[in-house]
Amino acid sequence: MWENVLKKIHSSHYFNDQDFQAWIYKTTLFKIENDIAYIAYRSSITKAIMERQLAIFESTLSEEWSSPVRIHLIEYKEMEQMMPEVIVQQRTNTLLENKFNPTYTFENFIEGNSNQEAYAACFAACNQISFPAFNPLMLYGNSGLGKTHLLHAVGNYLSAERPEAKVIYMYSGDFVTLLIDAMKAKSIHGNTVDRVKEQLLDCDYFLIDDIQNLQHTSSQEVFFTVYNQLIQKNSQIIITSDIHPRELSGLQNRLVSRFSSGLAINISKPGFETSKAILKKKLEGREDIISDDVLDYLALTFSNDVRNLEGSLNQLIFQSTLFNPDIIDMKFAMEHLGKEPVIEKRSELTIREIKKAVSQFYGLSYADLEGKSRLKQIMNARHICVYLSREMLHKPYMQIGKDLGNRDHTTIQSSYNRACELMKKDNAFRMAVDKIKEKLM
Repeated sequence: MWENVLKKIHSSHYFNDQDFQAWIYKTTLFKIENDIAYIAYRSSITKAIMERQLAIFESTLSEEWSSPVRIHLIEYKEMEQMMPEVIVQQRTNTLLENKFNPTYTFENFIEGNSNQEAYAACFAACNQISFPAFNPLMLYGNSGLGKTHLLHAVGNYLSAERPEAKVIYMYSGDFVTLLIDAMKAKSIHGNTVDRVKEQLLDCDYFLIDDIQNLQHTSSQEVFFTVYNQLIQKNSQIIITSDIHPRELSGLQNRLVSRFSSGLAINISKPGFETSKAILKKKLEGREDIISDDVLDYLALTFSNDVRNLEGSLNQLIFQSTLFNPDIIDMKFAMEHLGKEPVIEKRSELTIREIKKAVSQFYGLSYADLEGKSRLKQIMNARHICVYLSREMLHKPYMQIGKDLGNRDHTTIQSSYNRACELMKKDNAFRMAVDKIKEKLM
């Protein structure tokens, strides 16, 4: 309702557009009680602007409310103090409420070389009765490769097969919000942070998605306490991240150390066969609407991200409902997706193949790349190996270091940063990268 009031006032041009966006839009209607509307503001500037034109706000709100109201301006912290404890608890309960996507199950998760270890580990974690074999279990990899699907699959499986198991699933951003709310309410309703901890600890499985969002936040201290106590009581912790735990530079070292003590499994982009199987699963019962060569094309072109892969198929199906072709063939796909088809099917690129291409380009051996030589040519070749392994494979620094003579991940990170600098200012280096990359594509 307050949003409608603001839109009406904004469209009437009572205020300068820039001022309205900066100050008025940030206000909140807390409640209407005894014909008084309590409007919360965050800045004294907002208060001053609104007080000068309070009659406009009151008349517009009264019209929207269908009854005369007066406006009482309150600071945002006053609103929090007026908020009943039961409301604070309701907000906490909402954030802790498990909302598993029913379509994300183990049964409809397509296994392949890129994700079968993660699948097996998650399924095994659901069926351990005594204490976890690997704790925490950490799944890492780029966005859109199935990490969230597996977390929801764990939740759905436990709900069906082991309903006695208590499960908490949280997106890391919600965890931060939960603690911020608890800290704000602490001085009003007692130690709500401790109550939140108690609720988080009352579980057998703690699933947290996108842990990298905890980087550089003050919530790490509480998370560390909760994490330790869950480990001590043998609750299974499953975490997802877009990078390897050792590369979570914005987390406390003690958290990174504990994450690394469990089992970390990489989920990489699916290969051709897995990508095609995903598409066929999506089409189950409707395979005749699309030609097989289009499925090949989608599997080869959009396999970097499963969401994009499925989205490209959905786009073609939607377009077919508009244009009603006899079948979705390559001509139709090219008209509506607009990407050149990939001609050649190839196996998934590996760090070893990158090393081979770089070695051949520079006339070096694997021993040269993995050795300690500081010759400029060999150093540049190593930088290119690291750069392409990051840019084309999105491999973690630790994995690249392991394949380049067991180098430390900080050394590999420095090498990648150096390669990025050379790409900007060294034409010869950039041309070498382009030629090697072209050979690998």
